[in-house]
Amino acid sequence: MMAGPKVTVIGAGSYFFGREVIHKMATSSIMGGGTLALVDIDEDVLNTMEELARRVFAETGCKVEVMASTDRREVMEDSDFVVLTFSKDNAYYRGLDTEIAAEHGIRMCSSDTIGPGGAFRALREIPKALDMARDTRELAPEAWLINFVNPTTVLGMALRRYVPEVKSFALCDSLHEPYNTLNWCKKAGILPEDADRVPPRVLNKLDLAIGGVNHCTWMIRFNYGSEDMMPVLLAELQKRADREQENPSEGAKARFNANYALQLYDIYGALPVVTSHTKEYVPFFQGYGQRDIQPEPLSLFDADNRAAQMEASWQRTEAFSEGKIEVETFLKEVSDDHATDIIESMWGDLGKQFYINTANNQAVKNLADDAFLELRCDVDMQGPRPQPLGRFERGLLALQQQILDTHELTAEAAVTGDKSLLKRALLTDPLGNNIADVEACIEDLLKAEKKALPDYWY
Repeated sequence: MMAGPKVTVIGAGSYFFGREVIHKMATSSIMGGGTLALVDIDEDVLNTMEELARRVFAETGCKVEVMASTDRREVMEDSDFVVLTFSKDNAYYRGLDTEIAAEHGIRMCSSDTIGPGGAFRALREIPKALDMARDTRELAPEAWLINFVNPTTVLGMALRRYVPEVKSFALCDSLHEPYNTLNWCKKAGILPEDADRVPPRVLNKLDLAIGGVNHCTWMIRFNYGSEDMMPVLLAELQKRADREQENPSEGAKARFNANYALQLYDIYGALPVVTSHTKEYVPFFQGYGQRDIQPEPLSLFDADNRAAQMEASWQRTEAFSEGKIEVETFLKEVSDDHATDIIESMWGDLGKQFYINTANNQAVKNLADDAFLELRCDVDMQGPRPQPLGRFERGLLALQQQILDTHELTAEAAVTGDKSLLKRALLTDPLGNNIADVEACIEDLLKAEKKALPDYWY
């Protein structure tokens, strides 16, 4: 049996990925005998993750080698996969983005992909990601570079455009297969609630078409045999919307999602599949106009709550690392994630299909081949190959193109430090409603985030 791959993780203490990659390397026969190279610029975080990996690998006997360094160049040579999952002071800066943008009339419930929050996160992260890609080109030229940092579309575009020699694609955990398809089948009543997989007899009759720009992805078709399942989903969604009116969520990302989703379906004739993000991509719920927004304008991203969640998760990680909680509990509590499942499938040639952010290549017939979309893909060590999706209807097509243009402009601005390009990006952005407000927002954010941005902005 071939030994497992060498996986280098840049941002080892990641809230979303650090524990998960250790779990996968410890439990997958395909990953066994490989190497896990951990990189984090915070030495305390790095030591915690290294100790956790060594404890778990020793107890499981998976024979995975561990490497660790605060200098990525020391450990990334000859990697098969390099995963970007870094983030510094994530909640703090997203909170700052949210607060300053709101002062200038733009409301964001997530602040990590679209609007000023998405743009300025890209400005903070793209220069680092490109440096990491250049190191990959030099030290691990055959590696697949997987971006798992938001805004994933903008970073994915920048990596392909500015370091094209490196093989790369980008990920988001919203459409993790096979769970995504399984959950839609349950919601439509095709499978019972206790089903744990989609059997081949169901898959053979299923036509589930989902795609679009990351965080603005849509279900444009859902057929089971000759039956259109969309009316079933809409009926269930209406029940949820009614319940929301009585008992709305306190969290900004989850609040009134069924209500917003129904309105978006009414407009576009397609169903948003990650409404917690997509509701932030349109101007309709911002509060503009003379009439009340129903059910209410977007609630603002709660940075303090996200920071508390991340801190609680880290304390749990430290307890695992220090042996205060048994490895057996770690293995039961932590699960594999989207990126680790894709790496396993690619390395083991398992033939599984996943949603990946990559070039369209005619999957959506009426968008450009180089449009960077989240699509269901076949994937192996040759890379992702999007499956045919169909066409976007007008209206939704325009929204997708507007967001793609916004992201392309943002990527270029992040690399050049060109304020005129940044202004154009934020006025192409569907949330840019007023030239003077956007200009003032840019200046305030540049001033507030000087420590986190490259000198060329100043």
